[in-house]
Amino acid sequence: MKRIISLKTITAAVLFFFSGHTLAQDNFTIKMTLKIDGMPPELAAASEMDILTYIKGDKLRTERNGMMGSTISVYDGKKMITLNDMMGNKSGFTATKAELEATDKDEKPEKPKIEYTTEKKTIAGYECTKVIVTYTGKDKKETKMTLWVTDKIKYSHPEAQKGSGRGMTDLSDLKGYPLSMEMSQNIMGADTKMTITATEINTAPIDESVFVLNTDGFTMVSYKEAQEQQKAMMKGR
Repeated sequence: MKRIISLKTITAAVLFFFSGHTLAQDNFTIKMTLKIDGMPPELAAASEMDILTYIKGDKLRTERNGMMGSTISVYDGKKMITLNDMMGNKSGFTATKAELEATDKDEKPEKPKIEYTTEKKTIAGYECTKVIVTYTGKDKKETKMTLWVTDKIKYSHPEAQKGSGRGMTDLSDLKGYPLSMEMSQNIMGADTKMTITATEINTAPIDESVFVLNTDGFTMVSYKEAQEQQKAMMKGR
């Protein structure tokens, strides 16, 4: 159970970071890699993951694939569908835009501090600016993460971030699209470093069928039920 919970926590972080973005241009296919250094031996299989994001206007599809499972999420500006396949355990949920926008009054996170620097570098052909994000977690500890953000890719749907899980940092004020992230975190007592980096960006047209999900074989629950299940698992860590 610890393995599944930890992988879901990592997956939620990825979804929170890259979901909720709509580009000004019509079509983008973004390939990324996730790597976590310092993972406990029993979680080594979760230390690498491929991330594939399709964006066409208001529509977004994000796929996260690793040795321990996969997650696919589709958002069309009105509804999000998320499907998880964790070592054969298939589940999913559907959330409306109104549900994603709803404020959780009990656990409303504080806005993080976002600092834009003058440092630049090119990632997958796009010039990016280094951004330092500082936030305070539930443990009251201050954490920093480094983003490399391009202003050539815009976003306008921060409500989709709320589909990623409870307690995640609010990046809705971030100006631009992050093509890289680095952050340190403690996973099951081990100090780790997570790095997510874009490796390829394609602007070719995307077929509408990409944004249609088949839920056959998945146990589907409501968004509220999915949030309660995640909350219960986090308490059990």
